[in-house]
Amino acid sequence: MIFFGANDACLPGSDTGQHVPLETYKQNLREIVLHQSVTTHRSRIILVTPPPIDEYSLEASDAAKGVLGTRRTAEHTMLYAEACKKVGQDLGLVVLDLWSIFMEAAGYEPGKPLPGSKRTEKNAVLHRLLSDGLHFNPDAYRVLFQSTLDLIKHEWPDQYPSQLGFVHPWWQAAPGKLHSLGP
Repeated sequence: MIFFGANDACLPGSDTGQHVPLETYKQNLREIVLHQSVTTHRSRIILVTPPPIDEYSLEASDAAKGVLGTRRTAEHTMLYAEACKKVGQDLGLVVLDLWSIFMEAAGYEPGKPLPGSKRTEKNAVLHRLLSDGLHFNPDAYRVLFQSTLDLIKHEWPDQYPSQLGFVHPWWQAAPGKLHSLGP
């Protein structure tokens, strides 16, 4: 899984120093997946889009740290999610569209302001998923985990956990008795 973009999507000039221009972000994703150490192993790659943000929670979290000004916007983050999907499409890779999964849960309707944006009211779903407007709460990790399993089951059913055998013998199949560490 390659899961980059949330920090790259900081606004240009923000004080985090994390902003990566959109074209550079796309090129970085391409270089990672096309790197010889990846292609040699014929890895099954999943690109994961950056999730949406909650501008309301980010503003409060930043203010508590003494940070003034806007570092991220919902609209700017969406551009990075779209870019990740485009790179995946161009390279024939599987993409876990976490941005859309979160936005669907948040009730997003195309053509309307993005949930998480200050151009609309605060969104309870994004507030529940994102601890500070950016980082995941346990519920968001559950969504990521279940969505990943669903994607694996659909794209590579032979790799779904229930289809995998043991690499090493099961512990109960070990011969003999456990030996004491003492004399």
